[in-house]
Amino acid sequence: MSKVYLMDQNAQTSELVRVRCKDEDRELQRLLESNPRLLSGEQMDPNNPREWLLIKREMPVPDPSSGAPRWSIDFFYVDQFAIPTLVECKRCDDTRSRREVIAQMLEYAANGHHYWKSSEMRSYAEATAGGSDALAAALPVFAQTDDRTVDGFFTLVEQNLREAKMRLVFFLEESPNELRSLVDFLNRQMTNTEVFLVEARQYQYASERVVVPWLFGYTEESRVVKRETRKEASASSGERGVEAYWREVEQYISSPETQSAMRKFLGGFEAQPLSDWGVIWWGKNALIGLPKLVKNRAICILHRNGRLGLCFDYWNERYTDVGQRQLAARDDFAMGLQSLGIQLKQDWKKPCSPSLAPDEWMPRVDEILTLLARIGEKYADTD
Repeated sequence: MSKVYLMDQNAQTSELVRVRCKDEDRELQRLLESNPRLLSGEQMDPNNPREWLLIKREMPVPDPSSGAPRWSIDFFYVDQFAIPTLVECKRCDDTRSRREVIAQMLEYAANGHHYWKSSEMRSYAEATAGGSDALAAALPVFAQTDDRTVDGFFTLVEQNLREAKMRLVFFLEESPNELRSLVDFLNRQMTNTEVFLVEARQYQYASERVVVPWLFGYTEESRVVKRETRKEASASSGERGVEAYWREVEQYISSPETQSAMRKFLGGFEAQPLSDWGVIWWGKNALIGLPKLVKNRAICILHRNGRLGLCFDYWNERYTDVGQRQLAARDDFAMGLQSLGIQLKQDWKKPCSPSLAPDEWMPRVDEILTLLARIGEKYADTD
């Protein structure tokens, strides 16, 4: 068992007293709910530290024989890449923190993997966030996926569940060696699913507690297995480019009129005057930028399902490359859309990413192209 020492100004040390948890709800579950950073996302992936969005505490797990809720998982989180993360808390002194908790977690994952729907997860997330507007405002800033709309993000969460691309986390104040061995074995065998054990080691300091999270579950061997699996998945599903984009569109949209309006909109950036100001970055969605205003930041996204996302969350003053000129261009764009009769349901001056349905923006496609060209000409060369 590791020890933690407090050092004074004379370099003298005193050992902090290790605390054993007695109340699982207060000392582990409430602790994690208030401090999700204790899941140690920076240890899971130092290059892309994981951040956490709580979907629901005590997430209902359906019984496969009836479909009705039978169990519950302590916490259901997703990370910024839409990877579902199931967390089960246990005290070390709880004898179930060994084999039984492994079986329990696998049963939860197996049933949730089949039965949880995107609409259900979204509903829980909205209740946890404090309403649909609060979730819609927070999610585009949090998410790091191609589709940052609420619908798109939770569709991806469901897709990852179906493909067993998920993360299982055991959260304890101390873990027995037997549990570490089981977690290590599972993590080396399960290529799509990550398995972690997080120790929230607690120490007493005067009237306060010090919590030191520590991650177990990744040997170098298991890292290599998962890395190679992700490379294969990326090679099979990560195709990018203009042709790949239109193939995706054809899978999502059957209406020739909708496809025609999308082609007209994106084609506007290949002809003057918009070709002088705008650029398209082709991925699973088409990202439209004004690089003379902001070099590497989209102003809108044409999703493969026909929705037009407005990237106002990336055009605000918290970014160093957004100043008064960029803010004025953003405001001009938003007000110009409203003058065309397109209603924005969110305050564009706050971090948000409104999304317009095809029937909201497509009747005005010519006017929107003219508006973007005017904004580029008006602001791009201004000192």
